[in-house]
Amino acid sequence: MRRGRLKGPLGSHDRPASALGFRLILAVFGAGVLLIATVLAVLLTDSVPLVVVFTAGFIAACLNVYWVWQRLRHER
Repeated sequence: MRRGRLKGPLGSHDRPASALGFRLILAVFGAGVLLIATVLAVLLTDSVPLVVVFTAGFIAACLNVYWVWQRLRHER
């Protein structure tokens, strides 16, 4: 691993672009899907365990969005 500041614009040979932007899009999409699933589980079913599982998944997806956003911001 190189020390110091990398030279060149993002996406050049000296500073290759990472896939964090795409990962952020996927993380936001996953959080949206889990939010919709949670809302539908609350409205359409009487299953408490299903609502708990979808809610936990939504919270984990939101943490993933935050983590990817922080890494992307730190990279730039």
